[in-house]
Amino acid sequence: MLKVISIESRSQISEIFANYNPREQSWLVSDLRTKFELQQKILGRDGQYIDESVLRASDLWKMLLKRLDPGLRLVSDPFARSLLRTIMDEHADVLGVNSSAEDTVFSYIDQMAAVIFHPEGTSRLTEWFESHPEAMNRWKEWYLRARFCALKLLQEHRVITADWITAYLQNFNDLERVWSMPLIVDLSGEITRVEAELLQALSRAVDVVVLEPTPAWRSDFHFLLQPYEDLRAMSTAVQKLPAVVRGEKKSEVLRFSGMLAEIKHSVGQVRQWLDQGIVAENIAVIAPDIETYWPVLQAYLAEEGIPAQKDITHKAQSLPSVTRWLALLRSKSGRLSTSDLEISFFEKEEAQQLRYEEFRSLFKSLYVNEDLARNEIVHKVFFEQMDLGGFLKRDEFVAKALLSWNSDETDIVQVVLRELLQNAVAGTSLTWKEWLSYLESIVAAKEYTLEKGEPRGIMVTKLMSAHSEKARRRIFVGLTDEALKGRNKTQLSGQDYFELAKDIGFYLDNPDQSDLEFELRLLAEADSDEDLYCFGATDLSGSLCSPATFWMSLQGEHEKLTVPLETRWDELQHSTQRGERPLLAGRKELVEQRILQDLGKVPFATITSPELPRISASAVESFLECPFIFAAQRYFKLKDLPDIDLDVDHRTRGQLAHAIFEKLTIEPMRFDWKVEELDQLLETVRVEKKLVFADERLWTPLKKKHIQLGLRFLDFEKRWREEFKKTRTIGREKRFEFYLDPQSGDISTEARDNCFRISGQIDRIDSDGGKQLVVVDYKSSSGGISAHGSWLKNHELQLLFYMWVLEKGLVQDVQGEVIGLFYYVFRNFERKGFKVDDLAGVLYPANKRKDKNATFEAKERYLTEFSQILMTTLGRIKNGECDAKPADFKTCTSCEWRRQCRAPHLN
Repeated sequence: MLKVISIESRSQISEIFANYNPREQSWLVSDLRTKFELQQKILGRDGQYIDESVLRASDLWKMLLKRLDPGLRLVSDPFARSLLRTIMDEHADVLGVNSSAEDTVFSYIDQMAAVIFHPEGTSRLTEWFESHPEAMNRWKEWYLRARFCALKLLQEHRVITADWITAYLQNFNDLERVWSMPLIVDLSGEITRVEAELLQALSRAVDVVVLEPTPAWRSDFHFLLQPYEDLRAMSTAVQKLPAVVRGEKKSEVLRFSGMLAEIKHSVGQVRQWLDQGIVAENIAVIAPDIETYWPVLQAYLAEEGIPAQKDITHKAQSLPSVTRWLALLRSKSGRLSTSDLEISFFEKEEAQQLRYEEFRSLFKSLYVNEDLARNEIVHKVFFEQMDLGGFLKRDEFVAKALLSWNSDETDIVQVVLRELLQNAVAGTSLTWKEWLSYLESIVAAKEYTLEKGEPRGIMVTKLMSAHSEKARRRIFVGLTDEALKGRNKTQLSGQDYFELAKDIGFYLDNPDQSDLEFELRLLAEADSDEDLYCFGATDLSGSLCSPATFWMSLQGEHEKLTVPLETRWDELQHSTQRGERPLLAGRKELVEQRILQDLGKVPFATITSPELPRISASAVESFLECPFIFAAQRYFKLKDLPDIDLDVDHRTRGQLAHAIFEKLTIEPMRFDWKVEELDQLLETVRVEKKLVFADERLWTPLKKKHIQLGLRFLDFEKRWREEFKKTRTIGREKRFEFYLDPQSGDISTEARDNCFRISGQIDRIDSDGGKQLVVVDYKSSSGGISAHGSWLKNHELQLLFYMWVLEKGLVQDVQGEVIGLFYYVFRNFERKGFKVDDLAGVLYPANKRKDKNATFEAKERYLTEFSQILMTTLGRIKNGECDAKPADFKTCTSCEWRRQCRAPHLN
């Protein structure tokens, strides 16, 4: 017998519960929390209950399925998706799509399951399409793909997901023979049309009492509540309970700047209620999806010392051991990515032999497995790749996967593998890719409990589980349109849902009719003492949110922005003003100091180092460009290495060019080099410099280009030396090293305390065979090169530095007077720089125009000013200066250390 009881308010259920016999009746609910609360009420009243006393609707349908079709296996959505992808790839020619469309097909199966599994569903839908050609064009093909795949899963693989059970049960006409216990159905707005039909079928053998929510505004959710209309039509009796007198309640509508403000205010309000003597069990914090709020909310509650009934859990994928495991499996199976390679490699002992910056330089861009050979150590670790060909049985995959588990923590891997073994039978065959994808989905969904909730704490729950007689003071957070409305992943329009229901009687879940909105309105009318309805304008990531229609419909000041109540964390920040917690006071002072530093109002502390850093020309330029860049390179030992990619970087090109010029300028200089000789020379240089390329095929065109560069260089040098016959190259990549006291200016070739070790390498030194010298620095282009009159102003000190070193006689085996400093641009073989015009004609030509600064006097000024800049800069370095004060703010846009920098203009 089927009976419907009209419920205007949840308070009326108490009368029904008073006559409920848990040993003879089964109460059907929609969620786990409500089930537990009802079981506690039964224990309090009767002292005992049986397993069937309270059931979730999903549990009932699973029991019926097991009894009617024991050979059909219930599997998780992720496993069903893995099988679905396999089916789609096997039948791609029939379906017209492959596994890349898996998400869409799965969404259609979910949405259309009631039609797909109904004995007459497809035939009715086909007739419906004839009169709705526009809908047919939009999604008929997707429906047919979904049906094809769903039937393959059901008939060939013999699996089904929990969401499809009720649709499949439509095929059985003898449900009543497998269930004999009377039912009280309390599903509120979560009942579906298919469930209504199943309940009607069960009512042929057992008494079924359906509690129908009938609020005054039920017509706003006519589509959602249609199943109750069907049940009313089939029932033998419809009962209406006496109305319950509603007490007065206090309600507030609050608008906040964002979710964090909602959380702070909620915690502050809970604390106030607890201080007023309200029992924690009578307080509830409710959200459409509480998991979005819980990580931050839990931290605030813990600081306040407020207990909550909700468990503290973490996803399995947050464990480093699990993350490394999956990363290693992906890396060894050819699914190369920089992040996976990094995670899996740096847990190995071999990683100690490779600096992190070098690893990033080599493997930031990965394309194929052969890219692992860019480094011998990395290639050795990942040389044995897994065989991905063909299909693997379940136990084969598990065995291979466990070989890569390197942690002593085995509890979590047992939990993950238990889930896999429960869904996949021993004979299940999938490709390695699908097995790994399924394993990843298990890890992403699986949670482990860090700390059990406190049974007598406040209730923190999602909207669909929020009905509770104990909750007298409730805070509703997250009342945004995005949180309450469902998302339609199919191409069915709102009109399609109504037309399908009207024409062929299939009431599918319409995303325009939200059961969350329905439950929210029901909860708002439930008996309580005080309710707060909160809306945050932004989520925790800063994205804008729109207010829910229900929140806007409430009486209150919707435009007024509420300042959240203070929490314990706020009090701790202010406690030092009252002389509390001296340890915290020091922490607060440190935080305030850092904030003032970020604002540029307080200078950063100087760096103290047991050893003075090594100095070179580029180091001096870096310090003058910005002291923080110098500190990053010399104190923190950070490296800015070029990435190995399909586009060969400038540094690699420069290394090749420098190495060629070094070899070609050996005296006596030859000008008759053959192409074959240059080819062999470049091969030798590549080995010496240990140059690595993203693809070996890049080397051949690069080598050809540099062979041509070498030939052009020889041709130019030949003509140059025919004009300036005394030119001889006496230094190639000439190194120097000495020690300098920044206070006294003393120079020594031996190490001394409180002295800087200064070193460098001059690209080329030419001589006339006597005491006149020319310094040459190779450049690939003239970009960024200033005229010599602006060198000091622009902090281009490299050539002046080399001249200063040579004039001091600090380069071994090279003595003489520098009369020329040139940047040698090998793109067009142009020389730019400083020269003494009076000595032109021997090592270089005279200026075409008179240059008043091309004199010995100008050279002496350069040396004097450079010496002053050098000694001043060394003094600042010795004092530990490291403030982020760039000489030009444009530097910051391309600075490699921008993310680590605390410059005020970047904060």
